Amino acid sequence: MLKKKKNLPGIRLSENVNLFIVSLAIAFVAWVFAKSGQTEEARITVPVVITPNDTRVESRAVPDNIPVTLRYGRDMQSYISSENFHFEIDIGDIRTGLGLEWKTMSKPLTEKNWVANVPQRRRIELVKIGTQSNTVEVRMRYNAQPAVVEPNISGQNQLPVGLQLVTPVKVSPRDVWITGDSAIIASMPRDSLTSKILLMTDPVNVAQRIQTSLESVSIRTPPGIEIVQPPTIIAEVNIEIQEIQTERFIRGVRLEFRAVSPDAIDLDYKQKTATITVFGPQSLLSKLTPESFDVSLIRPSEEVAGATKDVPLEARFTSTVTDDIRSRVLIRSIDPKTIKIRYEARNNAPQPK
Repeated sequence: MLKKKKNLPGIRLSENVNLFIVSLAIAFVAWVFAKSGQTEEARITVPVVITPNDTRVESRAVPDNIPVTLRYGRDMQSYISSENFHFEIDIGDIRTGLGLEWKTMSKPLTEKNWVANVPQRRRIELVKIGTQSNTVEVRMRYNAQPAVVEPNISGQNQLPVGLQLVTPVKVSPRDVWITGDSAIIASMPRDSLTSKILLMTDPVNVAQRIQTSLESVSIRTPPGIEIVQPPTIIAEVNIEIQEIQTERFIRGVRLEFRAVSPDAIDLDYKQKTATITVFGPQSLLSKLTPESFDVSLIRPSEEVAGATKDVPLEARFTSTVTDDIRSRVLIRSIDPKTIKIRYEARNNAPQPK
């Protein structure tokens, strides 16, 4: 005999609940898909960012923000904000040839420059960049500070007797521009005269030098600092060695003058000698004598009998003095600078009719 099945209504009720839950889940998934399938468009303005962020370089984009049109699902609406998007321009490839003046380049913006800091970024489509153009202008130059280069000279007190180092010692380049860490630049020493940043060369020892030379040495910079204008780390230092320069007084230089018209006018003056001061190398000064100079009058416009005038004197080397002395020895002064002359008529001068 067959037994009757029990609890049949309860089983049917459980099956109906399960079917309802499954139907509800299917409807929810369909609603989600339907909603996500609905798209919208928005126009926002996003920044243009220059990378890498290099403190040695001053850079800017013009314009520094640009409008874009985005298409997205409605469920992404909360992410559509200027703070979540930007364009990046890599300037690493255009730093070559950078200097102190602005270097300008035009850069088109594409999806390669697009950065979206949102989840599921693929669900946001970049439809349009800009209004009339997707191009921005990138401007760059070194963020540089002026500096001066000084030679680091040692051994000046150990030069051979009679020789000296010509100062100030010339260095090239003298004026440069540097860039680098701002904190390091702020801590660097300053030139006392110009207040510019002071850079020193590697040491140059001049002890026992007897002749002039041109030395190529490195310019010292702290770590993190570089010279960008001119782009070099080498300076040329001009080591000029010369004999010690001094003064000498040449006394007893004779003063012998005649009038422009000696047949009519005599010159009467009491000062018969002068002292000439010269400056130059000691070895050349010792070769000069009173006969090495010719003293002449800076004559007045006319020489009239009976007149008395203070007439300036002018000294120059005679033709017997060598070219070496002429080029290296300076006539500094003559004493006296003027002499008093009385112009007298000669007794045998022709008398006017």
